[in-house]
Amino acid sequence: MRRLWIAVTCATLAMAGPVRAQLSDEDIAALRAQGEAEGWTFTVGRTPATKIPLEDLCGLVEPKGWRDEAVFEIFAEKAALPPAFNWRDTVGCPPIRNQGGCGSCWAFSTVGAFECNIFVQDGIAVDLSEQWLVSCNQETAPPTLPIDNLEPRWGCNGGWFAHDYHTGAKTDSCGGSGAVLEADFPYTETDAPCACPYAHPYMLDSWAFIGPEFDLPSVDAIKQAIYEYGPVSTAIYASGVYSAYTGGVFNADSAEPPNHGVVILGWNDALGANGAWLTRNSWGSWWGEAGYMWIEYGVSSVGYGANFVVYSGAGSGTPPTITRQPAGAIVEQGKALLLEVQATGVGAMHYTWERDGAPVGGDAPTLSIPAVTPEDAGSYRCHVSDIRGAVMSSSAVVTVVEAGALPLGTAVGVLVAGALAGLGARHLARHRRASKYPPERGL
Repeated sequence: MRRLWIAVTCATLAMAGPVRAQLSDEDIAALRAQGEAEGWTFTVGRTPATKIPLEDLCGLVEPKGWRDEAVFEIFAEKAALPPAFNWRDTVGCPPIRNQGGCGSCWAFSTVGAFECNIFVQDGIAVDLSEQWLVSCNQETAPPTLPIDNLEPRWGCNGGWFAHDYHTGAKTDSCGGSGAVLEADFPYTETDAPCACPYAHPYMLDSWAFIGPEFDLPSVDAIKQAIYEYGPVSTAIYASGVYSAYTGGVFNADSAEPPNHGVVILGWNDALGANGAWLTRNSWGSWWGEAGYMWIEYGVSSVGYGANFVVYSGAGSGTPPTITRQPAGAIVEQGKALLLEVQATGVGAMHYTWERDGAPVGGDAPTLSIPAVTPEDAGSYRCHVSDIRGAVMSSSAVVTVVEAGALPLGTAVGVLVAGALAGLGARHLARHRRASKYPPERGL
C-alpha cells in the first residue's frame, strides 16, 4: 500500500518508464538527449539510485497542518555574507550515509544535520542512529496519505523532520530522547522493532523552521541560518533525472511537491544562473559528486521546509564520570606497579597521568611501571577528558619499600592504608623528578 501512494507523488520522467522501473541504458541516453536540448548544466548516468525504484527512496511526507505547531525564526538582514561558503570545505563532514531501499530519507536528513553540526562544533565525526528514529518514533497519526490503512508510525513508509526526538520534546516508548549511537542501534533498512532503552549521549538545545511561516524561505535567510547555526535540513523534489545525477549544477526544475529530505551545507553565488546550494544526500558516495549535489537556488523546491538545529557543542555538557578511582599501593623495589582508572564519557576518551604534578606515562587508562625504584614513590592522579569536558581523579599514594621489606604473603601493589603512617614519610618521596619511563604507546 505504501508503494501505491508514493507512485503518485514520486513521479518520474515519461521516458524513464514506470516509476518502479530501474533506469535502463536507453533511459539514460534519453535523459542525456533531453538535457542537451534543455540546456542542463549537469551530467547524468547510471548510479546506485537508478537501480532502486524512486518510491523506495522518496520518503519525505508533509504532515497535514504541520505549520500549526511549528516554530519559525525570521532571519533579519545582517552584514553581507561571503559569495561562497560551505561547511564541508571549511570544517569537514562525516562520511556520506546510504539509506538503501527504505523511504527513510526524513530520518537521514534529520540525523544528517545533527551529525554535521557535531562535526562543526566538536570537530569529531559521530555516527548517529537513523534506525532509532525509524523504529522508535511514537507518531500516532500517519503522514498525510490518501490511503487510510497504513501503519501510523513513521518508518520506511515515510516521515517528516524528527528533531523533536533529539531535543526531549518527544520520546521513544521507554521515555528516551536524544540521539542514539549507530553502534547501539545499527541501520537495517527496514521497520525493525524498537528494543529500547538506549543510551542518548547527544542532545539538541532546540530547532526551528526558517521563516516566513507561509512561504519558501529566501536564499538570504537560508544562508544566514547556515552561517549562524551550521548545516540545515530541507525538503526537495527528487525525480528520475535527480536519481541519475552524476555531477555539475542541477537545474532540471519541477513543480511537483517535495518528496525527499537532504541537508544543505553551503552555497556558491557564482554557480548556475543565480547561484547554487551544496547539498548532502543519503544515497551513498557513488551517487552524484561523491554523495553531494550542487543545485540552483529554488530548483525542484529546494529550501522548502528548511530548518536548523541549535547544538551548543559537547564542551558545555557533562564531563566524564570516573567509575573507579586509582588505588594507592605499597610496592617493593624491582616489583611491577599497575595503576588504573575507569571512566565513562562521550566519544574519544583521553588520559593524562601525573606524579606529584609532573606528567608521567601515556594516554591510557592504565599506568604501568615494570620495575619500580624509589624515584617512583609519590602521589599519582589521572586527568580524564572527553569531548564534553575533563575531570581529575583522586590521589593514589604509592610507597616504595626495600626489597624483602614486606611480610611474606603480602600481595604486591595492594594498598594498606593504615600502614602508611607507620612506614614513615621518608618512603613517600625520594628524589622526585620527571619520570624516566618514556610515554607508553598503543595502549
